[in-house]
Amino acid sequence: MPSRPILAATLIALAATLAGCANGVPTEATVATIDHTCEIIEKVSREVKDPRGGGGTIEATEQSSRKGECKSVGEWKEVRSKRNKQVEGTADVHVTYRAPDGSFQTGTVTYTGRDDEFYELKAGDPLKIMVDAEDPKRIWKA
Repeated sequence: MPSRPILAATLIALAATLAGCANGVPTEATVATIDHTCEIIEKVSREVKDPRGGGGTIEATEQSSRKGECKSVGEWKEVRSKRNKQVEGTADVHVTYRAPDGSFQTGTVTYTGRDDEFYELKAGDPLKIMVDAEDPKRIWKA
């Protein structure tokens, strides 16, 4: 069990985080542009002759990857629709939205290769976000 000072500090940090989320106002934004960066990882397993001898076989795994802006990686269209390979990367989604105070704002929400939005969003799509009621430039995922 953590010591009391560490536990207290953790609880204070958690309370501060939750308090910041409490000021969020649900808002619908519009996706302006998306900057995707990808590393598409492909693993291929195959049986090979056991190098230790004895005439048996073992399974060997080879891994290859391609990095870059997602649309420049040749397989991106197929991977995006089928999700048949492991993808590491980020999508910085630039959005426009009307803040609770009525002003028009722009901002960025980031998704990873583990998020459905990473694959599904495109320019012009609506996107639900949270906007800080006190600071309309501060946004996060809904």
